[in-house]
Amino acid sequence: MIGKQNMKIQCLTFSLCCIALGPYAFCQDDVIPTNPNVPAERLLKAKIESVVLYQGRAAITRVATTTLTPGLWKLHFEDLPASIQPDTLEAKSGSGRILSVDFTQRATPDAASTPDAAVMDAEIRKINQEIAATVDALNGLQSELKVVESVGIRAATDATKDGGTVKLDLASLDGQLAWMATQRTRIGGLIRTTTERANLLQKDLQTAVNRRNALGGRAKTMQSAEVLLAITTEAEVPVRLSYLVTDARWEPVYSIRASTDRNVIGIEFDALVIQNSGEDWKGVRLSLSTARPSYAASPPTVTPWFVDVREVFERAKTASVGRVASANPAPTAMPASEEMSDASSGLSKRRSVAEKLSEDADVGGSGPSVTYTIALPFDAPSDDQVRRRARIASFDAPTQFVFQTQPIASEGVFLRGTLTNSSPFQLLPGRASVFVGADYVGSTPFIGAAPQQEFDVFFGADPAVTARRELIKKEDRQSGLFGGGLDTVSDYRVTISNGTGRPIDMEFFDRRPVSRNDKIEVNLSASSLLLSRDADYIATQFPQGILRWDLVIQPTPSGSEGTVVTWTVVVSRSKDIEITPLPE
Repeated sequence: MIGKQNMKIQCLTFSLCCIALGPYAFCQDDVIPTNPNVPAERLLKAKIESVVLYQGRAAITRVATTTLTPGLWKLHFEDLPASIQPDTLEAKSGSGRILSVDFTQRATPDAASTPDAAVMDAEIRKINQEIAATVDALNGLQSELKVVESVGIRAATDATKDGGTVKLDLASLDGQLAWMATQRTRIGGLIRTTTERANLLQKDLQTAVNRRNALGGRAKTMQSAEVLLAITTEAEVPVRLSYLVTDARWEPVYSIRASTDRNVIGIEFDALVIQNSGEDWKGVRLSLSTARPSYAASPPTVTPWFVDVREVFERAKTASVGRVASANPAPTAMPASEEMSDASSGLSKRRSVAEKLSEDADVGGSGPSVTYTIALPFDAPSDDQVRRRARIASFDAPTQFVFQTQPIASEGVFLRGTLTNSSPFQLLPGRASVFVGADYVGSTPFIGAAPQQEFDVFFGADPAVTARRELIKKEDRQSGLFGGGLDTVSDYRVTISNGTGRPIDMEFFDRRPVSRNDKIEVNLSASSLLLSRDADYIATQFPQGILRWDLVIQPTPSGSEGTVVTWTVVVSRSKDIEITPLPE
Protein backbone atom coordinates (compact mmCIF):
# COMPACT_ATOMS: atom_id res chain seq x y z
CA MET A 1 0.00 0.00 0.00
CA ILE A 2 2.79 2.39 0.93
CA GLY A 3 4.57 1.60 -2.35
CA LYS A 4 1.44 2.43 -4.34
CA GLN A 5 1.03 5.76 -2.48
CA ASN A 6 4.67 6.68 -3.21
CA MET A 7 4.13 5.88 -6.86
CA LYS A 8 1.04 8.13 -6.96
CA ILE A 9 2.99 10.97 -5.31
CA GLN A 10 5.81 10.58 -7.82
CA CYS A 11 3.38 10.69 -10.74
CA LEU A 12 1.65 13.78 -9.29
CA THR A 13 5.01 15.50 -8.81
CA PHE A 14 6.01 14.68 -12.38
CA SER A 15 2.72 16.10 -13.71
CA LEU A 16 3.10 19.33 -11.71
CA CYS A 17 6.65 19.76 -13.03
CA CYS A 18 5.48 19.35 -16.60
CA ILE A 19 2.70 21.91 -16.06
CA ALA A 20 5.11 24.37 -14.42
CA LEU A 21 7.57 24.10 -17.31
CA GLY A 22 4.97 25.35 -19.76
CA PRO A 23 3.24 23.98 -22.82
CA TYR A 24 6.49 23.49 -24.76
CA ALA A 25 8.57 21.76 -22.08
CA PHE A 26 8.23 18.25 -23.37
CA CYS A 27 10.27 15.30 -22.14
CA GLN A 28 11.38 12.33 -24.13
CA ASP A 29 8.93 9.89 -22.53
CA ASP A 30 5.75 11.73 -23.56
CA VAL A 31 2.37 10.57 -22.30
CA ILE A 32 0.32 9.78 -25.36
CA PRO A 33 -3.14 11.41 -25.16
CA THR A 34 -6.12 9.15 -24.67
CA ASN A 35 -7.77 10.52 -27.82
CA PRO A 36 -5.72 9.23 -30.82
CA ASN A 37 -6.86 12.24 -32.86
CA VAL A 38 -5.02 14.59 -30.48
CA PRO A 39 -1.29 14.71 -31.33
CA ALA A 40 1.43 14.33 -28.76
CA GLU A 41 3.74 17.33 -28.66
CA ARG A 42 7.50 17.57 -28.48
CA LEU A 43 10.02 20.40 -28.60
CA LEU A 44 12.97 19.56 -30.85
CA LYS A 45 16.45 20.88 -30.31
CA ALA A 46 17.43 21.36 -33.93
CA LYS A 47 20.75 22.62 -35.21
CA ILE A 48 21.45 24.31 -38.53
CA GLU A 49 22.78 21.57 -40.80
CA SER A 50 23.24 23.36 -44.13
CA VAL A 51 22.95 26.78 -45.75
CA VAL A 52 22.48 27.60 -49.43
CA LEU A 53 23.51 31.23 -49.79
CA TYR A 54 22.15 33.41 -52.61
CA GLN A 55 22.56 37.11 -53.35
CA GLY A 56 20.50 38.75 -50.59
CA ARG A 57 18.92 35.59 -49.14
CA ALA A 58 19.79 32.17 -47.76
CA ALA A 59 18.03 28.81 -47.59
CA ILE A 60 18.45 27.33 -44.09
CA THR A 61 17.99 23.65 -43.19
CA ARG A 62 17.68 22.63 -39.55
CA VAL A 63 17.76 18.97 -38.49
CA ALA A 64 16.74 17.14 -35.33
CA THR A 65 16.60 13.38 -34.66
CA THR A 66 14.11 12.01 -32.15
CA THR A 67 12.53 8.65 -31.30
CA LEU A 68 8.75 8.60 -31.93
CA THR A 69 6.08 6.01 -31.19
CA PRO A 70 3.13 5.31 -33.52
CA GLY A 71 0.50 8.05 -33.65
CA LEU A 72 0.19 11.76 -34.36
CA TRP A 73 3.00 14.08 -33.31
CA LYS A 74 3.22 17.86 -33.26
CA LEU A 75 6.92 18.75 -33.39
CA HIS A 76 8.01 22.27 -32.44
CA PHE A 77 11.00 24.15 -33.94
CA GLU A 78 11.52 27.31 -31.90
CA ASP A 79 13.66 30.46 -32.06
CA LEU A 80 13.27 30.98 -35.79
CA PRO A 81 14.91 34.26 -36.90
CA ALA A 82 12.98 37.48 -37.46
CA SER A 83 14.19 37.58 -41.07
CA ILE A 84 12.40 34.34 -41.97
CA GLN A 85 10.00 34.25 -44.92
CA PRO A 86 7.15 32.11 -43.47
CA ASP A 87 5.74 31.15 -46.87
CA THR A 88 8.95 29.23 -47.62
CA LEU A 89 8.69 26.79 -44.68
CA GLU A 90 9.10 23.15 -45.69
CA ALA A 91 9.56 19.98 -43.60
CA LYS A 92 10.84 16.49 -44.46
CA SER A 93 11.11 13.39 -42.27
CA GLY A 94 12.98 10.11 -42.56
CA SER A 95 9.87 8.16 -41.57
CA GLY A 96 6.11 8.68 -41.43
CA ARG A 97 4.17 11.33 -43.30
CA ILE A 98 4.20 15.11 -42.93
CA LEU A 99 0.58 16.33 -42.66
CA SER A 100 1.16 20.08 -42.21
CA VAL A 101 3.73 22.77 -41.42
CA ASP A 102 2.43 25.83 -39.56
CA PHE A 103 4.13 29.09 -38.62
CA THR A 104 3.34 30.63 -35.24
CA GLN A 105 4.27 33.80 -33.41
CA ARG A 106 3.90 34.52 -29.72
CA ALA A 107 5.02 37.33 -27.47
CA THR A 108 7.42 36.45 -24.69
CA PRO A 109 7.27 38.29 -21.35
CA ASP A 110 9.91 40.81 -20.35
CA ALA A 111 13.09 39.09 -19.26
CA ALA A 112 15.54 40.41 -16.70
CA SER A 113 18.47 42.19 -18.31
CA THR A 114 21.77 40.35 -18.18
CA PRO A 115 25.06 42.17 -17.39
CA ASP A 116 25.97 42.03 -21.10
CA ALA A 117 22.60 43.51 -22.02
CA ALA A 118 23.07 46.31 -19.48
CA VAL A 119 26.43 47.16 -21.04
CA MET A 120 24.86 47.24 -24.50
CA ASP A 121 21.99 49.43 -23.26
CA ALA A 122 24.52 51.91 -21.84
CA GLU A 123 26.43 51.90 -25.14
CA ILE A 124 23.23 52.58 -27.10
CA ARG A 125 22.36 55.49 -24.76
CA LYS A 126 25.87 56.91 -25.21
CA ILE A 127 25.67 56.69 -29.02
CA ASN A 128 22.25 58.37 -29.00
CA GLN A 129 23.66 61.18 -26.88
CA GLU A 130 26.58 61.60 -29.29
CA ILE A 131 24.16 61.69 -32.23
CA ALA A 132 22.09 64.38 -30.51
CA ALA A 133 25.24 66.41 -29.79
CA THR A 134 26.35 66.04 -33.41
CA VAL A 135 22.97 67.25 -34.69
CA ASP A 136 23.19 70.26 -32.35
CA ALA A 137 26.69 70.98 -33.65
CA LEU A 138 25.46 70.84 -37.25
CA ASN A 139 22.61 73.22 -36.47
CA GLY A 140 25.08 75.59 -34.81
CA LEU A 141 27.40 75.50 -37.82
CA GLN A 142 24.49 76.19 -40.18
CA SER A 143 23.50 79.19 -38.05
CA GLU A 144 27.12 80.42 -38.02
CA LEU A 145 27.26 80.09 -41.81
CA LYS A 146 24.09 82.18 -42.13
CA VAL A 147 25.68 84.91 -40.01
CA VAL A 148 28.75 84.96 -42.27
CA GLU A 149 26.52 85.13 -45.35
CA SER A 150 24.57 88.03 -43.85
CA VAL A 151 27.83 89.90 -43.21
CA GLY A 152 28.77 89.34 -46.84
CA ILE A 153 25.45 90.71 -48.02
CA ARG A 154 25.89 93.78 -45.78
CA ALA A 155 29.44 94.38 -47.07
CA ALA A 156 28.29 94.08 -50.67
CA THR A 157 25.40 96.50 -50.02
CA ASP A 158 27.67 99.08 -48.39
CA ALA A 159 30.22 98.82 -51.20
CA THR A 160 27.49 99.31 -53.81
CA LYS A 161 26.07 102.31 -51.94
CA ASP A 162 29.49 103.96 -51.47
CA GLY A 163 30.86 103.03 -54.92
CA GLY A 164 32.50 105.98 -56.71
CA THR A 165 32.64 108.09 -53.51
CA VAL A 166 35.34 108.91 -51.01
CA LYS A 167 33.48 106.77 -48.42
CA LEU A 168 34.50 103.55 -50.25
CA ASP A 169 37.37 101.99 -48.27
CA LEU A 170 38.89 99.40 -50.62
CA ALA A 171 41.35 98.10 -48.02
CA SER A 172 38.54 97.51 -45.53
CA LEU A 173 36.40 95.84 -48.18
CA ASP A 174 39.24 93.52 -49.19
CA GLY A 175 39.74 92.60 -45.55
CA GLN A 176 36.04 91.79 -45.12
CA LEU A 177 35.99 89.66 -48.27
CA ALA A 178 39.10 87.74 -47.19
CA TRP A 179 37.62 87.17 -43.73
CA MET A 180 34.37 85.85 -45.24
CA ALA A 181 36.23 83.48 -47.56
CA THR A 182 38.26 82.13 -44.62
CA GLN A 183 35.13 81.65 -42.50
CA ARG A 184 33.22 79.90 -45.29
CA THR A 185 36.14 77.46 -45.82
CA ARG A 186 36.45 76.80 -42.10
CA ILE A 187 32.72 76.27 -41.52
CA GLY A 188 32.35 74.16 -44.67
CA GLY A 189 35.13 71.85 -43.51
CA LEU A 190 33.55 71.53 -40.06
CA ILE A 191 30.15 70.73 -41.61
CA ARG A 192 31.66 67.98 -43.76
CA THR A 193 33.56 66.50 -40.82
CA THR A 194 30.51 66.65 -38.54
CA THR A 195 28.26 65.10 -41.20
CA GLU A 196 30.70 62.19 -41.67
CA ARG A 197 30.76 61.77 -37.89
CA ALA A 198 26.94 61.63 -37.81
CA ASN A 199 26.87 58.96 -40.53
CA LEU A 200 29.42 56.82 -38.66
CA LEU A 201 27.43 57.16 -35.44
CA GLN A 202 24.27 55.99 -37.23
CA LYS A 203 26.10 52.86 -38.42
CA ASP A 204 27.47 52.25 -34.90
CA LEU A 205 23.96 52.63 -33.48
CA GLN A 206 22.51 50.07 -35.91
CA THR A 207 25.27 47.59 -35.07
CA ALA A 208 24.76 48.09 -31.32
CA VAL A 209 20.99 47.65 -31.63
CA ASN A 210 21.47 44.39 -33.58
CA ARG A 211 23.86 43.08 -30.94
CA ARG A 212 21.45 44.10 -28.16
CA ASN A 213 18.52 42.36 -29.82
CA ALA A 214 20.59 39.20 -30.15
CA LEU A 215 21.20 39.21 -26.38
CA GLY A 216 17.48 39.20 -25.55
CA GLY A 217 16.36 40.53 -22.19
CA ARG A 218 13.46 42.48 -23.67
CA ALA A 219 9.93 41.63 -24.67
CA LYS A 220 9.95 40.28 -28.21
CA THR A 221 8.03 38.06 -30.56
CA MET A 222 9.13 34.43 -30.69
CA GLN A 223 8.67 32.68 -34.01
CA SER A 224 8.35 28.93 -34.36
CA ALA A 225 7.23 26.20 -36.73
CA GLU A 226 4.88 23.33 -35.87
CA VAL A 227 5.23 20.14 -37.94
CA LEU A 228 2.35 17.65 -37.78
CA LEU A 229 3.69 14.14 -38.42
CA ALA A 230 1.93 10.76 -38.59
CA ILE A 231 4.04 7.74 -37.54
CA THR A 232 2.95 4.10 -38.00
CA THR A 233 5.94 2.33 -36.45
CA GLU A 234 8.27 3.25 -33.63
CA ALA A 235 11.47 4.64 -35.07
CA GLU A 236 14.29 7.13 -34.63
CA VAL A 237 13.20 9.85 -37.04
CA PRO A 238 15.34 12.64 -38.50
CA VAL A 239 13.20 15.71 -39.19
CA ARG A 240 14.45 18.58 -41.38
CA LEU A 241 12.96 22.06 -41.51
CA SER A 242 13.91 24.39 -44.38
CA TYR A 243 13.14 28.08 -44.89
CA LEU A 244 14.46 31.26 -46.53
CA VAL A 245 15.88 34.19 -44.59
CA THR A 246 16.84 37.67 -45.80
CA ASP A 247 19.86 39.85 -44.97
CA ALA A 248 22.46 37.34 -46.17
CA ARG A 249 24.65 37.48 -49.23
CA TRP A 250 27.99 36.48 -50.76
CA GLU A 251 30.26 37.96 -53.36
CA PRO A 252 33.18 36.43 -55.28
CA VAL A 253 36.70 37.69 -54.49
CA TYR A 254 39.99 36.57 -55.98
CA SER A 255 43.67 36.58 -55.09
CA ILE A 256 45.97 36.29 -58.10
CA ARG A 257 49.49 35.46 -56.99
CA ALA A 258 52.54 35.45 -59.25
CA SER A 259 55.81 33.92 -58.08
CA THR A 260 58.79 36.26 -57.96
CA ASP A 261 60.11 34.84 -61.23
CA ARG A 262 56.55 34.86 -62.64
CA ASN A 263 56.85 31.23 -63.69
CA VAL A 264 53.76 30.22 -61.69
CA ILE A 265 50.48 32.15 -61.47
CA GLY A 266 48.07 30.89 -58.82
CA ILE A 267 44.41 31.90 -58.53
CA GLU A 268 42.48 31.69 -55.27
CA PHE A 269 38.71 31.82 -55.81
CA ASP A 270 36.97 32.78 -52.54
CA ALA A 271 33.51 33.79 -51.39
CA LEU A 272 33.07 36.74 -49.05
CA VAL A 273 30.10 35.92 -46.81
CA ILE A 274 28.12 38.63 -45.01
CA GLN A 275 25.00 37.79 -43.04
CA ASN A 276 22.74 39.53 -40.53
CA SER A 277 19.85 37.07 -40.63
CA GLY A 278 19.43 36.89 -36.85
CA GLU A 279 20.89 33.40 -36.29
CA ASP A 280 24.52 32.29 -36.14
CA TRP A 281 25.82 29.61 -38.50
CA LYS A 282 28.17 27.19 -36.75
CA GLY A 283 29.81 24.27 -38.52
CA VAL A 284 27.28 24.30 -41.36
CA ARG A 285 27.63 22.77 -44.80
CA LEU A 286 27.73 25.89 -46.96
CA SER A 287 26.67 26.05 -50.60
CA LEU A 288 27.03 29.22 -52.65
CA SER A 289 24.52 29.68 -55.46
CA THR A 290 24.46 32.09 -58.38
CA ALA A 291 20.69 31.59 -58.73
CA ARG A 292 18.26 34.30 -57.69
CA PRO A 293 15.14 32.75 -56.08
CA SER A 294 12.11 34.73 -57.14
CA TYR A 295 9.95 36.57 -54.64
CA ALA A 296 6.92 35.90 -56.84
CA ALA A 297 5.88 32.68 -58.56
CA SER A 298 4.18 34.46 -61.46
CA PRO A 299 5.82 36.84 -63.94
CA PRO A 300 4.95 40.56 -64.06
CA THR A 301 2.33 41.79 -66.50
CA VAL A 302 3.51 43.03 -69.89
CA THR A 303 2.39 46.63 -70.35
CA PRO A 304 1.70 48.36 -73.70
CA TRP A 305 4.59 50.02 -75.51
CA PHE A 306 3.62 53.18 -77.41
CA VAL A 307 5.70 54.81 -80.16
CA ASP A 308 4.89 58.20 -81.67
CA VAL A 309 6.41 60.26 -84.49
CA ARG A 310 8.66 62.47 -82.38
CA GLU A 311 10.43 59.85 -80.29
CA VAL A 312 11.17 56.39 -81.57
CA PHE A 313 12.95 54.08 -79.18
CA GLU A 314 14.79 50.97 -80.20
CA ARG A 315 15.89 48.66 -77.48
CA ALA A 316 17.95 45.49 -77.68
CA LYS A 317 18.54 42.86 -75.10
CA THR A 318 21.72 40.89 -74.83
CA ALA A 319 22.34 38.03 -72.49
CA SER A 320 25.57 36.30 -71.70
CA VAL A 321 25.26 32.88 -70.19
CA GLY A 322 28.28 31.07 -68.88
CA ARG A 323 28.40 27.30 -68.98
CA VAL A 324 30.26 25.21 -66.46
CA ALA A 325 32.35 22.36 -67.79
CA SER A 326 32.64 19.02 -66.12
CA ALA A 327 32.29 19.45 -62.36
CA ASN A 328 34.56 18.02 -59.71
CA PRO A 329 33.42 14.66 -58.35
CA ALA A 330 31.17 15.03 -55.32
CA PRO A 331 33.19 14.58 -52.13
CA THR A 332 32.42 11.35 -50.34
CA ALA A 333 31.31 11.37 -46.74
CA MET A 334 34.07 11.34 -44.17
CA PRO A 335 34.66 7.81 -42.85
CA ALA A 336 33.50 7.13 -39.31
CA SER A 337 36.23 7.32 -36.71
CA GLU A 338 37.76 3.96 -35.81
CA GLU A 339 40.00 2.83 -33.02
CA MET A 340 43.57 2.92 -34.31
CA SER A 341 46.02 0.42 -32.97
CA ASP A 342 49.15 2.49 -33.63
CA ALA A 343 50.28 6.11 -34.04
CA SER A 344 50.99 5.80 -37.77
CA SER A 345 47.39 4.81 -38.50
CA GLY A 346 46.15 7.82 -36.52
CA LEU A 347 48.44 10.16 -38.45
CA SER A 348 47.22 8.69 -41.74
CA LYS A 349 43.61 9.22 -40.68
CA ARG A 350 44.21 12.88 -39.78
CA ARG A 351 46.01 13.43 -43.07
CA SER A 352 43.06 11.95 -44.99
CA VAL A 353 40.58 14.18 -43.14
CA ALA A 354 42.70 17.29 -43.83
CA GLU A 355 42.88 16.44 -47.52
CA LYS A 356 39.11 16.04 -47.81
CA LEU A 357 38.37 19.28 -45.95
CA SER A 358 40.81 21.22 -48.14
CA GLU A 359 39.33 20.02 -51.43
CA ASP A 360 37.92 22.49 -53.94
CA ALA A 361 34.19 23.12 -53.80
CA ASP A 362 31.86 20.67 -55.51
CA VAL A 363 30.20 22.31 -58.52
CA GLY A 364 26.55 21.62 -59.24
CA GLY A 365 23.95 22.99 -61.60
CA SER A 366 24.18 24.02 -65.23
CA GLY A 367 23.39 26.95 -67.48
CA PRO A 368 23.15 30.36 -65.82
CA SER A 369 22.77 28.94 -62.30
CA VAL A 370 25.72 27.30 -60.54
CA THR A 371 26.13 26.07 -56.96
CA TYR A 372 29.46 25.68 -55.13
CA THR A 373 29.38 23.41 -52.07
CA ILE A 374 32.25 24.06 -49.64
CA ALA A 375 34.06 21.03 -48.20
CA LEU A 376 35.08 22.67 -44.91
CA PRO A 377 32.38 23.21 -42.22
CA PHE A 378 31.68 26.94 -42.09
CA ASP A 379 31.00 29.45 -39.29
CA ALA A 380 29.39 32.87 -39.77
CA PRO A 381 27.96 34.97 -36.91
CA SER A 382 24.89 37.09 -37.49
CA ASP A 383 26.75 40.39 -37.76
CA ASP A 384 26.89 42.47 -40.94
CA GLN A 385 30.18 44.00 -39.78
CA VAL A 386 31.96 40.63 -40.01
CA ARG A 387 33.22 39.35 -43.36
CA ARG A 388 34.12 35.66 -43.55
CA ARG A 389 35.97 34.06 -46.47
CA ALA A 390 35.14 30.62 -47.78
CA ARG A 391 37.60 29.00 -50.18
CA ILE A 392 35.88 27.76 -53.34
CA ALA A 393 38.93 26.69 -55.33
CA SER A 394 42.62 27.33 -55.94
CA PHE A 395 44.54 26.40 -59.07
CA ASP A 396 47.47 27.39 -61.28
CA ALA A 397 46.68 29.27 -64.48
CA PRO A 398 48.80 29.02 -67.65
CA THR A 399 49.94 32.55 -68.51
CA GLN A 400 51.49 34.47 -71.40
CA PHE A 401 53.17 37.76 -70.46
CA VAL A 402 53.56 40.96 -72.46
CA PHE A 403 54.56 44.47 -71.44
CA GLN A 404 52.18 47.30 -72.27
CA THR A 405 52.94 50.99 -72.31
CA GLN A 406 51.04 54.12 -73.29
CA PRO A 407 53.38 56.97 -72.30
CA ILE A 408 50.89 59.56 -73.55
CA ALA A 409 48.65 58.55 -70.62
CA SER A 410 51.02 57.02 -68.04
CA GLU A 411 54.76 56.97 -67.43
CA GLY A 412 54.81 53.33 -66.30
CA VAL A 413 55.42 50.21 -68.36
CA PHE A 414 52.98 47.61 -67.10
CA LEU A 415 53.26 43.82 -67.15
CA ARG A 416 50.11 42.17 -68.47
CA GLY A 417 49.41 38.47 -68.16
CA THR A 418 46.94 36.64 -70.37
CA LEU A 419 45.71 33.85 -68.10
CA THR A 420 43.70 30.76 -68.97
CA ASN A 421 41.00 29.53 -66.60
CA SER A 422 42.25 25.93 -66.37
CA SER A 423 39.67 24.97 -63.74
CA PRO A 424 36.14 23.57 -64.21
CA PHE A 425 34.79 26.61 -62.38
CA GLN A 426 32.85 29.50 -63.85
CA LEU A 427 34.79 32.47 -62.46
CA LEU A 428 32.22 35.13 -61.63
CA PRO A 429 32.66 38.90 -61.96
CA GLY A 430 34.14 40.48 -58.84
CA ARG A 431 37.33 42.06 -57.55
CA ALA A 432 40.82 40.61 -57.50
CA SER A 433 43.84 41.38 -55.31
CA VAL A 434 47.08 40.99 -57.25
CA PHE A 435 50.37 39.88 -55.67
CA VAL A 436 53.89 39.35 -57.01
CA GLY A 437 55.79 37.21 -54.56
CA ALA A 438 54.97 38.59 -51.11
CA ASP A 439 54.31 42.10 -52.46
CA TYR A 440 50.77 43.42 -52.88
CA VAL A 441 50.45 45.11 -56.27
CA GLY A 442 46.89 46.40 -56.05
CA SER A 443 43.23 45.67 -56.59
CA THR A 444 41.55 45.36 -59.98
CA PRO A 445 38.04 44.64 -61.30
CA PHE A 446 37.61 41.10 -62.61
CA ILE A 447 35.09 40.54 -65.41
CA GLY A 448 34.94 36.77 -64.96
CA ALA A 449 35.87 33.82 -67.19
CA ALA A 450 34.35 30.54 -68.28
CA PRO A 451 36.39 27.31 -68.12
CA GLN A 452 39.30 27.42 -70.61
CA GLN A 453 38.57 31.08 -71.37
CA GLU A 454 41.44 33.60 -71.45
CA PHE A 455 41.44 36.84 -69.46
CA ASP A 456 43.93 39.65 -68.81
CA VAL A 457 45.43 40.68 -65.49
CA PHE A 458 47.93 43.50 -64.94
CA PHE A 459 50.75 42.93 -62.44
CA GLY A 460 51.76 46.55 -62.00
CA ALA A 461 54.52 48.70 -63.47
CA ASP A 462 58.00 47.21 -63.86
CA PRO A 463 60.65 49.78 -62.80
CA ALA A 464 63.25 48.01 -64.96
CA VAL A 465 61.44 49.08 -68.15
CA THR A 466 60.81 52.73 -69.09
CA ALA A 467 59.24 54.60 -72.00
CA ARG A 468 59.86 58.33 -72.58
CA ARG A 469 57.66 60.26 -75.04
CA GLU A 470 58.71 63.53 -76.70
CA LEU A 471 57.18 65.97 -79.19
CA ILE A 472 60.28 66.74 -81.25
CA LYS A 473 58.83 69.43 -83.49
CA LYS A 474 55.48 70.99 -84.35
CA GLU A 475 55.08 73.55 -87.13
CA ASP A 476 52.58 74.92 -89.66
CA ARG A 477 53.42 74.76 -93.39
CA GLN A 478 51.65 76.17 -96.42
CA SER A 479 50.47 73.59 -98.91
CA GLY A 480 48.44 73.38 -102.10
CA LEU A 481 48.94 74.73 -105.61
CA PHE A 482 49.02 78.42 -104.63
CA GLY A 483 49.65 78.02 -100.93
CA GLY A 484 45.95 77.97 -100.09
CA GLY A 485 46.28 75.04 -97.74
CA LEU A 486 47.79 74.71 -94.30
CA ASP A 487 49.45 71.63 -92.80
CA THR A 488 50.25 71.17 -89.12
CA VAL A 489 53.16 68.72 -88.91
CA SER A 490 54.02 67.04 -85.56
CA ASP A 491 57.06 64.79 -85.09
CA TYR A 492 57.01 62.39 -82.13
CA ARG A 493 59.59 60.10 -80.57
CA VAL A 494 59.38 57.43 -77.86
CA THR A 495 62.51 55.91 -76.32
CA ILE A 496 62.11 52.52 -74.62
CA SER A 497 64.74 51.22 -72.20
CA ASN A 498 64.77 47.52 -71.21
CA GLY A 499 66.75 46.84 -68.05
CA THR A 500 65.44 43.31 -67.41
CA GLY A 501 68.44 41.67 -69.03
CA ARG A 502 66.31 39.62 -71.45
CA PRO A 503 64.21 40.32 -74.57
CA ILE A 504 60.61 41.29 -73.80
CA ASP A 505 57.42 41.46 -75.85
CA MET A 506 55.74 44.86 -75.74
CA GLU A 507 52.55 46.49 -76.97
CA PHE A 508 53.12 50.22 -77.36
CA PHE A 509 50.06 52.51 -77.68
CA ASP A 510 49.72 56.15 -78.74
CA ARG A 511 47.20 58.15 -80.77
CA ARG A 512 46.67 60.52 -83.66
CA PRO A 513 43.84 63.03 -84.25
CA VAL A 514 40.68 61.75 -85.96
CA SER A 515 38.89 64.09 -88.36
CA ARG A 516 35.16 64.62 -87.96
CA ASN A 517 34.85 66.89 -90.98
CA ASP A 518 35.54 66.26 -94.67
CA LYS A 519 37.42 69.58 -94.82
CA ILE A 520 40.09 68.28 -92.44
CA GLU A 521 42.45 65.45 -93.37
CA VAL A 522 44.74 63.60 -90.94
CA ASN A 523 47.59 61.35 -92.08
CA LEU A 524 50.22 59.27 -90.29
CA SER A 525 53.56 59.29 -92.09
CA ALA A 526 57.23 58.51 -91.58
CA SER A 527 56.68 55.85 -88.92
CA SER A 528 59.99 54.18 -88.16
CA LEU A 529 58.26 50.84 -87.43
CA LEU A 530 55.14 49.17 -88.84
CA LEU A 531 51.91 49.34 -86.88
CA SER A 532 50.39 46.20 -85.42
CA ARG A 533 48.72 43.79 -87.83
CA ASP A 534 46.40 42.37 -85.17
CA ALA A 535 42.98 41.92 -86.81
CA ASP A 536 40.96 43.03 -83.79
CA TYR A 537 43.07 46.17 -83.41
CA ILE A 538 42.73 47.07 -87.10
CA ALA A 539 38.96 46.61 -87.00
CA THR A 540 38.18 48.42 -83.75
CA GLN A 541 40.95 50.69 -82.44
CA PHE A 542 42.75 51.93 -85.55
CA PRO A 543 39.64 53.75 -86.94
CA GLN A 544 39.48 55.59 -83.58
CA GLY A 545 42.97 56.99 -84.07
CA ILE A 546 44.66 54.59 -81.64
CA LEU A 547 48.21 53.68 -82.71
CA ARG A 548 49.67 50.35 -81.66
CA TRP A 549 53.07 48.81 -82.28
CA ASP A 550 53.87 45.17 -81.40
CA LEU A 551 57.56 45.13 -80.52
CA VAL A 552 60.28 42.85 -79.25
CA ILE A 553 62.56 45.03 -77.10
CA GLN A 554 66.09 43.74 -76.72
CA PRO A 555 67.99 44.37 -73.47
CA THR A 556 69.39 47.89 -73.43
CA PRO A 557 73.22 47.88 -73.20
CA SER A 558 74.82 50.08 -70.57
CA GLY A 559 75.23 53.60 -71.90
CA SER A 560 72.77 53.04 -74.77
CA GLU A 561 69.70 55.22 -75.24
CA GLY A 562 67.41 52.28 -75.94
CA THR A 563 64.89 51.37 -78.66
CA VAL A 564 63.52 54.44 -80.48
CA VAL A 565 60.14 54.69 -82.26
CA THR A 566 59.39 57.82 -84.33
CA TRP A 567 56.39 58.91 -86.37
CA THR A 568 54.86 62.04 -87.92
CA VAL A 569 51.26 63.23 -87.93
CA VAL A 570 50.05 65.72 -90.59
CA VAL A 571 46.77 67.62 -90.20
CA SER A 572 45.75 69.30 -93.51
CA ARG A 573 42.99 71.85 -94.18
CA SER A 574 42.32 75.09 -96.02
CA LYS A 575 43.93 78.26 -94.61
CA ASP A 576 40.53 79.84 -94.03
CA ILE A 577 39.34 77.01 -91.76
CA GLU A 578 39.84 77.28 -88.03
CA ILE A 579 40.06 73.89 -86.31
CA THR A 580 39.77 72.81 -82.73
CA PRO A 581 43.05 72.85 -80.77
CA LEU A 582 45.52 70.03 -81.43
CA PRO A 583 47.20 68.38 -78.46
CA GLU A 584 50.74 69.45 -77.65
